[in-house]
Amino acid sequence: MSGAATAGGLGGVGGVGGVGGVGGVGGVGGVAGPAGAGADIGGSVLMTDALIRHRDGIVGPWQGANLPVRMPRVEDREQLWRWESWCRGCVFDFELASELRFTKPAADTVRLSDRRGEIVSLTRPPLATFRKQLDHVEKYADLREDRASEILAQIGMQTDFWGLIAYLHPTRTAKTLEVLLTALRLTILVEMRIKHALACPRPLEYSSQIQPMILTPGHGSLPSGHSTQAYLIAEVYWALLPPARKNPLLREQLMRQAARVAINRTVAGVHFPVDSAAGRVLGTTLAEHFISRATRSKFTPRRFKGRAFDRASDFNPADAIRRSASGRPPAYVQLLRDAAAAPCETLAWLWAEARKEWRP
Repeated sequence: MSGAATAGGLGGVGGVGGVGGVGGVGGVGGVAGPAGAGADIGGSVLMTDALIRHRDGIVGPWQGANLPVRMPRVEDREQLWRWESWCRGCVFDFELASELRFTKPAADTVRLSDRRGEIVSLTRPPLATFRKQLDHVEKYADLREDRASEILAQIGMQTDFWGLIAYLHPTRTAKTLEVLLTALRLTILVEMRIKHALACPRPLEYSSQIQPMILTPGHGSLPSGHSTQAYLIAEVYWALLPPARKNPLLREQLMRQAARVAINRTVAGVHFPVDSAAGRVLGTTLAEHFISRATRSKFTPRRFKGRAFDRASDFNPADAIRRSASGRPPAYVQLLRDAAAAPCETLAWLWAEARKEWRP
């Protein structure tokens, strides 16, 4: 992920969807957590001894408090920039995750809601759908040699890929990267909870001939984490850009990238096309809900109806999953009435700070 990793550890997050495991998540960004926080200051016996001896040589006679201190008001959001990134990330994570509620309204269905109502639900496809989908996984294997470098590079966060479309830099767009990371961490919590509940086996568990080109992640197949995260990033990234920087080509490239990341996981042999379709629905909806919490905009709650997904169908990124005059949603997507998420003032503050980075 190159330099962007230093801006909040985005590199470790994407790995959670692939091989990184939840250890990378707790990382709230290179933000691995308190353990790594003080590693650069006093982290070695040599440095500790040097600091003790150095103080003895320069401190002088004790004079008590000699520096001005101001106690900020309680819940002052401006204080967030004073904290280490992992601490700041914990604040955002608490604010966002504490609003969510996970339920199982039907035998094969899970639902995510907030206090205002349903956000998204997913119904697991039947076993026969996954068995038929194996045909697609086998055919996509022909692309492995051509896409091997992409697949390996995309196991992580893919920041370098997104930065090709609209400029990302750990210094110039640090707050934008923090918004994306915050959205990703929340999304990973949600997708892992759903993966656990639906517990869909991976392709290699259906056939010894699949033989994936990378290690199959140790969690469920549907929804695809890479698809979920890629579509989430595309939507949040687009929403952050000011109108002057938006154009149809940029939007199309973001969507193409999300689709390619998703499809590459089927090429690798670790996901079915239906996993990518479910991930697209989940990622798009979570992105809209996240944006709604930051900007008070409306979002569209959705239901992924796995039983209605044509078992012989490939993942089609062109399927309409939002209201549009150009086409109706496919049978596997149900659009509910638009709603507004509960505002999150802390997230709104971070969002506004990130938007400033895109001023001319």
